[in-house]
Amino acid sequence: MVNNTTKSDAVIDELMPKEAFERRFAFINDETLKKNIAIAFEYIVFLIDTAANEDHRKLIRSSLYKDATVYTGTVVEACLSQARVLSSLWKEESQGVIYKISSKKRIRYVIEHSDYKKIRPSSDFIVINRACFKTRILTKKEFELAEEIRTCRNKIHVTALAEIDNSYSKETLDAVFDKARKIIDKVEKKLGRL
Repeated sequence: MVNNTTKSDAVIDELMPKEAFERRFAFINDETLKKNIAIAFEYIVFLIDTAANEDHRKLIRSSLYKDATVYTGTVVEACLSQARVLSSLWKEESQGVIYKISSKKRIRYVIEHSDYKKIRPSSDFIVINRACFKTRILTKKEFELAEEIRTCRNKIHVTALAEIDNSYSKETLDAVFDKARKIIDKVEKKLGRL
């Protein structure tokens, strides 16, 4: 007879993400986030596998591909949030007159220092994308790809949809995967340089 501890261990082993998924996201320093990303990625693979079942109606397959797309967007958002994005802000320390040329002209000075605001884990995807673009982590083209992923991910908000949303396919998901790979590879390279 199997005791409860053995059953628990078996359940934990089943729920733990595969090492391959964790290795793919080795550039993420936060271990909890890395494991959660790996779990999400494992779920994406499950959704794709399930969607491939021809016994499912087209609407169910579309929903499975949509879920995989949403989770892919979540993984991209999590990776971008780890890019150590620092939005540079200039704060004025002091100012004054250096030299008075005339009653209508003078030379002034301003002393400023750079102040940084970190992206919080709770920051919105659009804020993260804009900060990554502003700080040149993403090029304009990469920013546009990240925005396309964000737009697809945001289709989870059913009340905001202007049309019936049942057109997800393997091809749609493959296109999102291609964009996601480019963004994730870029973040990995940036983090590798730090």
